Amino acid sequence: MQKANKSVCVVILNYQTYTDTINYVNSLKDQKGIELHILIVDNCSPNNSYDHLSNYFDSDADVEVIKSARNGGYAYGNNYGLRHIEKRGFEYIVISNNDIEISDQYLMKKLIEEYSHFENVAFIAPLMRTKGKVSKLSAWKLPSFFDDCIQSLRLTNYLFGRKLQYDFKLFSDQPQKVDCLSGAFFLGKYEIFTRVNFFDEGTFLYGEEIILALRLKSIGLSNFIIPKLDYHHQNSKTISSLLTIYRTHKHLTDSRLYYHSKYFGASFVKLYFLKFLHYFWCMETFLYSLICKMILKK
Repeated sequence: MQKANKSVCVVILNYQTYTDTINYVNSLKDQKGIELHILIVDNCSPNNSYDHLSNYFDSDADVEVIKSARNGGYAYGNNYGLRHIEKRGFEYIVISNNDIEISDQYLMKKLIEEYSHFENVAFIAPLMRTKGKVSKLSAWKLPSFFDDCIQSLRLTNYLFGRKLQYDFKLFSDQPQKVDCLSGAFFLGKYEIFTRVNFFDEGTFLYGEEIILALRLKSIGLSNFIIPKLDYHHQNSKTISSLLTIYRTHKHLTDSRLYYHSKYFGASFVKLYFLKFLHYFWCMETFLYSLICKMILKK
């Protein structure tokens, strides 16, 4: 009988939704052929999530609960966890949201096996499914400034936004090289994180995967999607429940501004134009919602 792998740590970021985290961690215990250490990072939730999680998993040696010093967003929270286990000797790391479902009890084992077949690999992930369908957010291409301008408005994104999407229908069952992987769930070796100095904490929400993909590409490493494997994602449940659509888009715009400023030295004019598009999007969204309400009343 093959010995179970004991060098895998799953890092799960929690913010307020501790019930979802508990349910997800319990489901991870059904994974077979592998032994997981699970690290829950409570991102300084204001609703006593840390206490609830600590009490629930107090006697579980395979689950560790820590609390970050502040709510610094996705990149900060995951880095807090990654640095916490820096000297623990875990070879593989899984970065995971708490709002996903895994039906395959051998998924983690299969991912480790797949990873060992690659050269110059950074991270790998299964296909993401939302409401039973393959999500376009499973992976996407690195955006240019023009691409982000296109995506900044509802109309232009609807007409031309597919340029950055992969056509997963054309993918075979073999692993496919991609640029950006969803931050909801992916696996790689711990040393890959150290080579790129972990996540860039200059963003609070959104854009972390893009920056990570760009930095990986700069050192000659690639990400891969494993089409024959999948997981289900509940479509940013935490984000949608805690933030308005306008605040969410503001975080997205701030991440785009940071990305193009820091990594491409975008001019003041370009950055101002992205800001302008955000306010135009707000007006566009307000009018869209108003028209929808008028139609529903008829």
